[in-house]
Amino acid sequence: MIRTHGIVLRSLRYDDSHIITSIFTETAGTVDFIVRRTSGARAAVKASTWAPLSLVEVAWEPRRSTGLHKARELTLWRPWQSILFHPYKAAIAIFLGDLLGHALRSEQTNAELFAFVTNSLEWFDESDEHYANFHIVFLMKMSRFLGFMPNVDGWHEGALFDLQSATFVDAPPSHPYYLGAAESALVPKFLRMNIRSMQAVGLNGAMRRRALELVVLFYRLHIPELPELKSLAVLADVFA
Repeated sequence: MIRTHGIVLRSLRYDDSHIITSIFTETAGTVDFIVRRTSGARAAVKASTWAPLSLVEVAWEPRRSTGLHKARELTLWRPWQSILFHPYKAAIAIFLGDLLGHALRSEQTNAELFAFVTNSLEWFDESDEHYANFHIVFLMKMSRFLGFMPNVDGWHEGALFDLQSATFVDAPPSHPYYLGAAESALVPKFLRMNIRSMQAVGLNGAMRRRALELVVLFYRLHIPELPELKSLAVLADVFA
């Protein structure tokens, strides 16, 4: 039997008694599980174990014949104090779970990525303020672990950021996926900071929505199977 920690990416109802949940595990990469739901007084407690971005401990017997495994045990590893209960944080968690569910769908074992995600989420859960830019900085920093982190060595005043090549260029490329000079100047600023210093870049609501749209576009250019995310519109409505 395999037992490991994991991050819930997304969960779907299978039938009245079961759900299917995708979990990015610490030692086995992303694994899909079928889990028996509970009912009655314990249902609310159990439901939190398959909420987006919950940190869990899961145990299962590996199967060679199918990609769907039966979770023998699924329990909370580190219960959240605020993410599931604060409306802004919950909206961010749903969006990130949606995006990560696609971006990490085929991810193999990656201890550094797992540590980055869990440490970032713990800070997010504990933070009482200065987290409005969290999801933007988080996704920018996570691109390093996925292999397409922007190369900022070529940045200078007036340079343009090419979203396809993830590099700075002096003239507009032949495709439309690039940023103007003003927006390009924000790229190295976001990459230099960490989640604890992200309030240093002051963004109003409109600027934050624009930045998030560009980050999602950047991900879609480098992860072609990433679809349109309905949760992005929901997140925009919550922060409107």
